[in-house]
Amino acid sequence: MKNFGRMFCKEIREFLRTYKIYVVPGLFLLFGFVSPILTKLMPKLLGSLVTEMGITLPEMTWLDSYGQFFKNLTQMGLLAIILTTMGAIADERNRGVTQLVLTKPVSRTGYVLAKYAANLLLISVATLLAFIAAWYYTNILFTGTNFIAGLMATGLYLIYVAVILALTIFCSALTKSAIAAGGLTVLGLVILNLLPLFSKTLNKFSPAVLTDYMSQAAAGTAASTDVWGAIAFAACTVILLLASASLLFSRKEL
Repeated sequence: MKNFGRMFCKEIREFLRTYKIYVVPGLFLLFGFVSPILTKLMPKLLGSLVTEMGITLPEMTWLDSYGQFFKNLTQMGLLAIILTTMGAIADERNRGVTQLVLTKPVSRTGYVLAKYAANLLLISVATLLAFIAAWYYTNILFTGTNFIAGLMATGLYLIYVAVILALTIFCSALTKSAIAAGGLTVLGLVILNLLPLFSKTLNKFSPAVLTDYMSQAAAGTAASTDVWGAIAFAACTVILLLASASLLFSRKEL
């Protein structure tokens, strides 16, 4: 953990240098702005098509707007997170940057945790800004919008992101190739989403079910016991992945 603060500040400066500090929040804000508008326009956009098919579309509500927003975050948002963080360690090892950094009195564990913490902070700020934008436009376009429920769902999303980010950092520590790290992360994500199919316990508490609890939290129907169980399971998963990444990286040749 030696010089963690210095490494953390280095990562933030790196975000500024590579414009990542603008790209990630900008992309997430786009989701926040567009999701409520798309939800509002959806009946008009599909109106003529569904009329010919004899289907009547239900009236869109603020819950549909939130649902579209979180759907975008859990699909394109997660893809963006993986693409922007898969080279966090792998790229620097490949370019020989880690050799220069770790010649200073910096522990490898501190290096890994600084990477994780800096990226999690950036993504958290981007997500909160995006939610505020989504809530603002949802409140304008729909009636009865619940800010607190949306904020709770956003919190669950960030816990899910914490797991995926830890998985990405682990995969980045595992290989020297950013592309390989990204591929392994996607494979790990697929496995994570399949685990609930094999166990009733995992079906309640696996980090993958946090995406289901997000929509339930927004609607106010989530069971608190199950949600807290999933949060605890997610926290343990993050700790295990980061500990494994640190141990693995400490044994790697630079």
